[in-house]
Amino acid sequence: MEQNLKKVCPECFSKLKELQKLCQGCGYKIELVTADEEIERFLRRPSPGGLLWTQAYAFGTRQYLWFVLSILPITGFVALPMMFAFGRRWSWRVGGWGSFTEFKERQVLMDRIGIAWILFLVLIYLYFRFRG
Repeated sequence: MEQNLKKVCPECFSKLKELQKLCQGCGYKIELVTADEEIERFLRRPSPGGLLWTQAYAFGTRQYLWFVLSILPITGFVALPMMFAFGRRWSWRVGGWGSFTEFKERQVLMDRIGIAWILFLVLIYLYFRFRG
């Protein structure tokens, strides 16, 4: 990766090679990543919202075909793992997003709502299961 970096940043003209190292204070690795590489890393991550809240996730991330498939009984079971594993990539490809920032914010929001939804359902279950 180091050989791909230019010696000087085109924006701020800082020396990039000096930035790509460990922090002397805490040992944290500072890594320079291109915008394309950041996008690719984010797209490869699984999406908890796609697994925990499949129909709303598919609709909220502009994957309308998967939304329809997820509400049908037979294909719904296929949609869960597919949305979890590939939802981000497919949404980026077909969603018509204005920017990566807009896309990423929506993905994070849908993942958080999916996690909150499952936690809410677990709490409801526990309340009714163990209420006195």
